[in-house]
Amino acid sequence: MIRRTVIAALLVASLSIPTAALAQENIPPDKDDAPSRYLPTPPVEYPGGVHSLRDVTFAELSGFRPLTLDLYLPPDGGAPRPVIVFVHGGAWIHRTARDGGTFPDFPAVLASYAARGYVVASVNYRFSSEARFPGPVMDVEMAIQWLRGHATAYNIDTSRFVAWGSSAGSQIATLIGTGCGATDLTPPAGRTPQPSACVQGVIDWYGIIDLESHAADLGKDDSSGINKSEDAYLGCPVHQCPAGLARSASPLAYIDAHDPPFLIQHGLADVTVSPKQAQRLHDALRAAGVPSELVMYPGVSHGFARVPGGGPDDAVNRQALAKVTEYLDHYFPVSPAKR
Repeated sequence: MIRRTVIAALLVASLSIPTAALAQENIPPDKDDAPSRYLPTPPVEYPGGVHSLRDVTFAELSGFRPLTLDLYLPPDGGAPRPVIVFVHGGAWIHRTARDGGTFPDFPAVLASYAARGYVVASVNYRFSSEARFPGPVMDVEMAIQWLRGHATAYNIDTSRFVAWGSSAGSQIATLIGTGCGATDLTPPAGRTPQPSACVQGVIDWYGIIDLESHAADLGKDDSSGINKSEDAYLGCPVHQCPAGLARSASPLAYIDAHDPPFLIQHGLADVTVSPKQAQRLHDALRAAGVPSELVMYPGVSHGFARVPGGGPDDAVNRQALAKVTEYLDHYFPVSPAKR
């Protein structure tokens, strides 16, 4: 396991932008508890008294598009709520905060958890064409910091955050989960100190975990082009990158006994991200004494898609969500009176 302080200069050199450009304009926290100028669209209403604030700007980086998230808020009142931060997939090159794989209406899925009493944030981050690793990781961490900074406005329990990622988004979520406090992953400070970007739980859906072993886990080699997305994300061919860079993009590099509990779910027929990646993460967490549950779905491919055919497998989608609910109820319970 590499040290938590992987050579910072190495990572900065891998970025497609200078460090100074990462400095964020701080979006003022809780000044008037109504950051309305960052809410360009009217709320979307969902069952259970849930309303969604879409395209909320949480950071403005010099030279880049504003970074936004969608918020799903339970009805007002009650004690501060736990927070679910969803990080979408898309090989770090596409998709949005409203994309959840084969689910036809993923915003409705996220809203259903808000109806259970959670504050849910689904985050848009920069793609590898805009910022290489660790830029996208820092983007999601800035979203977490912003949410903690606006805890009063959105009735947030700052001590209970869950990062939930799918595919490439799971690489980000799991890295945030194990890399708490790693200086190489922490966003550069702005004009004022920022809240913690650490989380207290992680849900991994079919995530790419170890970029160095990914091709071999799929029975391929570098010449097959299987690492194309990873190469773009790192800014160099995975096995030709500066020493330590690819390893530092893996949650395996940071695992220790202080990490939060994990729920890992993966399809056994996945030929996009090998299920060996999930097994490797689960084994490393358990070896460190970290609570981890691994759920594998036979005959299911990437995105919990049906094999053959590739379409949605509604039964598996329901099972996967049931496991998420079970995990949240166990580690991040919400009083029934607040649901």
